[in-house]
Amino acid sequence: MPFNLGSLVSSNAWMFKVIFTNPNMLLIILIIVFALVKYWHASQRNTSASSSKLVPDCQLTKKEYEDIINSFLQEISFKIPVLSCNLELKRQVRNRLKSQGVSAAVIEQIQVSIETGVKITSCTYSFASPPIQEAIATYASYVISIDDLTSGLSKDLQIYTTKLTLGQPHQHTLLRGLTSHLSEQHNFFGSFGGDMIIKGTLEFISSANIEKYQTESLRLTRDASDYLFFFRAKTGVAEPFAFFCFPEDTHPEATDLEKYISAVPSIMLFLGHVNDILSFYKEEIKNGDSPSFLHSHSKLHNITSLQSLRQIKTETVEVIQKLRNIFAEDELLLEHIEKFIQGYVLYHLSCTRYKLSELNIPEAIEATRRDY
Repeated sequence: MPFNLGSLVSSNAWMFKVIFTNPNMLLIILIIVFALVKYWHASQRNTSASSSKLVPDCQLTKKEYEDIINSFLQEISFKIPVLSCNLELKRQVRNRLKSQGVSAAVIEQIQVSIETGVKITSCTYSFASPPIQEAIATYASYVISIDDLTSGLSKDLQIYTTKLTLGQPHQHTLLRGLTSHLSEQHNFFGSFGGDMIIKGTLEFISSANIEKYQTESLRLTRDASDYLFFFRAKTGVAEPFAFFCFPEDTHPEATDLEKYISAVPSIMLFLGHVNDILSFYKEEIKNGDSPSFLHSHSKLHNITSLQSLRQIKTETVEVIQKLRNIFAEDELLLEHIEKFIQGYVLYHLSCTRYKLSELNIPEAIEATRRDY
């Protein structure tokens, strides 16, 4: 039967008459049409946003990265912790740097590093006593400053270990202060822990110069993939920050070393992996950096950045579960390691340095709003 427009209009004339002679009915239809148009525009925006690149020239879309981070937070049962921050910590760190011989000019120069060190400590080591927090925040201020000033300190860093072993003073006041601070680590973290913190610091200083010149030209075969973890642990100062979990005033080596020592490698891996995942966005939008761990990982294994992110995320969830299992039988250690895990993740989510609140990651938006 052929379509007849005239017949259609004629047979439905009563309907058109009702609509156009009834103001209320016409208003309802206009509202419905407006709602449908608005919904269509919103869906188009969402589609565009979900398919847009994380940054230009990046393989990932924003939606893919957001999904990875949100699923990671869900899988580790992340909840924004309630923290009671030490408001005096920044002043205490400044005073400690001054007492260790760092010049007033250098202290002013490294203000951002001090603030970052205080924030890392407040979030990650919230379970530590005030004296331990001061020691950790001071150490963090030193290594963050050195990392930021590597170019200017290059010659001093190259001979740092030599001067240290010969007992000769360092030329730069920042390095003289660091040496003074290292001499106190055994008091705070025990004989073995203090040794490992000093060792890890020397590894960091030695690798800082190498990292500066390490570029995409570094040739690694797939069989050399362990190098990425080896070098990242040194540049990331992973071992010292792992031992900071076990200060002498709460976990003395005489009684607790055997309880926690087996967890240190997993803590080091956790520190690196979380930073790899949560700093990825910041690294993508920042030009001029050395290749990130994830870029090197994907290149080495001939996979995409998305695949690398998913793989490292899975490994991070697994290592967190390992840590929870290791300390399952010790209530205090489990409580402290849980605060450490949640706090380190919180630091990355809340820190404007990582810019995660720019994305659709609800916990990052909320953490930034609380301004830890």
